[in-house]
Amino acid sequence: MRLRKGKLIPREDGKRIEEFIGAATTGSASVSVARMLAPPGWSEPAQKPEFDEAVLVLRGELTLVVDGKRERIAAGEVGWVQKGRRVTYRNDGQGACDYWSICAPAFRPELAHVEVVEEALPANDVTVQVAHAQGEALARPLASLGRTYMERLELHGCELSLSLVGDRAIRRLNRTWRKKDKATDVLSFPAGDLPRGTPGPRQLGDVVISLDTAKRQAKEYGRTLEAEVERYLAHGLLHLLGHDHERPQEARKMAALEEKLLGEGGMVADAVRASRARRLV
Repeated sequence: MRLRKGKLIPREDGKRIEEFIGAATTGSASVSVARMLAPPGWSEPAQKPEFDEAVLVLRGELTLVVDGKRERIAAGEVGWVQKGRRVTYRNDGQGACDYWSICAPAFRPELAHVEVVEEALPANDVTVQVAHAQGEALARPLASLGRTYMERLELHGCELSLSLVGDRAIRRLNRTWRKKDKATDVLSFPAGDLPRGTPGPRQLGDVVISLDTAKRQAKEYGRTLEAEVERYLAHGLLHLLGHDHERPQEARKMAALEEKLLGEGGMVADAVRASRARRLV
C-alpha cells in the first residue's frame, strides 16, 4: 500500500501533525507513523507513554528531555524514547522543526499519559496612593492585605486602587459625590464594567480611607490603627464588588463576608449591633 497523504490531526498549540499510519487513519494498533511540524518555541507537557517512539528529524532541531536529561536531535539524526520514560518534547530552535514520529504500539492519547499542567491564576494587584503623614508605614502591609482579601473572595486578575488621606480630603470627596459635608471613614468608587475582551487586569475601583478618622475610632474602641484600617479596607472592597447593607438581607450577607475577610465581625456587624441597642433604649 502506497500512502501519499495522511490525515491532519487537529491541534491548538500550533503544531502540525499528519498521520499516515495509526489509530486515526488505518486503524492500526501495532504501529503509527506521522509527520510533525513543530513551530519555534513549541513545547508540550511531560508524558510517560506506554509505547516506544523514534523521531527522525528532517529539518531544524528537536529537543527531548528524557528523565531529566536533555538531548538535542539535529537534522538527519534519530531520537529514541523507550516506553515508561518521562519525556518532554519541545522546539528550542529559531526555526520550525520538521520530523517523523514512529510509535510502537500505535500512538493513542490514552497511552501517552500526558501530565496535566495547572495554569497559574492571574495575580491581583493593589496600588496605594499616600496623602497622609502616617500613610507610608501602612502602604505596603495594606497592599499585601488587599491581595489577601481578593484571594479569599476568589478574585483573580484584578486591580484595586487604595488612597490613604486625611479628613479634609475625604470630606471634600464626600461632599462632592455623596452631598454629605462631613468627614467619614471610608469611601468606595467602583470602576464599572469594562467591555468584554478589554485587555489587562479587571479594574475594581478606588477605596479611599481617612487615617484621621481611623485614629479617632481606633482610640475610641480600643483597637490599633492597623486593625481599624484593615476593617475599612474590607468594607470598602466589598462595596466595590456591589455589596451593600441598606436592607437586612444584604446587611447579613455583607457582614458574613467581612467576617470571612477579617476573621471577626466588621463594620456592618458593629452597625447592626448599635442599631439593636438603640431600639432597646
